[in-house]
Amino acid sequence: MSKPSEWIPIEWPSSWQDPALLKLIEAGPVNCILFTAGAPPALRTEAEKRWACPPDLKWRKASEIDWRSPGEVVAISDGVWPGLARSSGGGGGGLDAGPTGAPWLDANGWLIQMARSRAPGKPVWIRSEPPENTANLSANGFRLALSEAAAYGAHRPIWLPAELAADIAAGKSAAVTTWERILADARWHLERSRTATWEPFARLLVISDFSGPNEYNGTEVLNLSARRNLSFRIAEPGRFTAQDLRGIQAALYVDAQPWPGPMTAALQKFVEDGGLLLSMQAPAKALKNLRPSKETNPRFDILQCGKGRVAVSRKEYEDPYILAQDAHILMSRRHDAVRLFNAGSLTTFHSSSPDGKRWLVQLLNYSRYGAAHQVSLQTWEKVGAARFLSLEAPASPLEIHKETGCSEVYLPRFSVYGAVELELPSHA
Repeated sequence: MSKPSEWIPIEWPSSWQDPALLKLIEAGPVNCILFTAGAPPALRTEAEKRWACPPDLKWRKASEIDWRSPGEVVAISDGVWPGLARSSGGGGGGLDAGPTGAPWLDANGWLIQMARSRAPGKPVWIRSEPPENTANLSANGFRLALSEAAAYGAHRPIWLPAELAADIAAGKSAAVTTWERILADARWHLERSRTATWEPFARLLVISDFSGPNEYNGTEVLNLSARRNLSFRIAEPGRFTAQDLRGIQAALYVDAQPWPGPMTAALQKFVEDGGLLLSMQAPAKALKNLRPSKETNPRFDILQCGKGRVAVSRKEYEDPYILAQDAHILMSRRHDAVRLFNAGSLTTFHSSSPDGKRWLVQLLNYSRYGAAHQVSLQTWEKVGAARFLSLEAPASPLEIHKETGCSEVYLPRFSVYGAVELELPSHA
């Protein structure tokens, strides 16, 4: 029997009560079935002969998980169904948008990153309430839900609304085609899952315990940084080591409370060596040798320390959107390892191979339609070769355009998921 780390789960539809319907998953990579409490005993008995059927998997909200002992599987129940966020008012079915005019996204990547950071080595699963109108849910909606989890190294159990499950069981052509596409996508991601162990490539470190009074600011900073395509890594004060600062240009300490004493020496050296630290006033008092800077900011006092800077917030953090924006601006976009132009409703997740010679930039399209304009990806790193992967076409090489001080590739159109593999001639 496979181990929990190898499980690929499905939430078995309650209407599929005939054991003969188990044949529907035989052609796919699914090897774990989650039954409801009312599943017929004969169905469960037959399934247990060939598939893992965990009876006691505990789904919990992220804020209720004991991250010191999260269980064999970190099963998060309060994700969102991914897509463009619909407006809650006006009755016109429009889209919510941020101050920049870009649409807000219902996305889970930041949450999966947080879970994987807080429970290292544990498989992460995520589920959510279904979308409001399941009758109009397109095949690309299911494909995005599965691809989003896979891109960040997690699983979303395959879930089917009652209408679609009934049509699949009845053998209706359109429903069967959707089902086959779902299984094919799951297999496609499984075949490429080796990259799930690659480390996120980021210049920003977000430090928080993500609990109690720090939960809202900590989690929302992650959410809104991801929306800006600002890559980040995560550290908790209680587990912090100097290694967390490796390759980092800016560290954002979110919590209002002073950090643990052992962190001080590492952060002091980080700043003195040229790094940027953003903090509220109480924690920053632990640092020494701060001196005024001529640099100004409407919300932070900028102080020099050795070769680096400390940005001390004049007030307690109030708006995570502004905080993520300030962190990005103060760090400077010149430290963005990759930049996406004409991103629209696309988000990126950037990771690096263990030897540093390959980058993978995964892209998710929350509109679920191909962009009507040219999207390009740019990096300051010299690129030896580039290749584009997607669910919709065979892998293909990308032409590398040399711009001033950077390399750029133009992305083919894709509806749900795409990825750019970059080969680097030297370590980044």
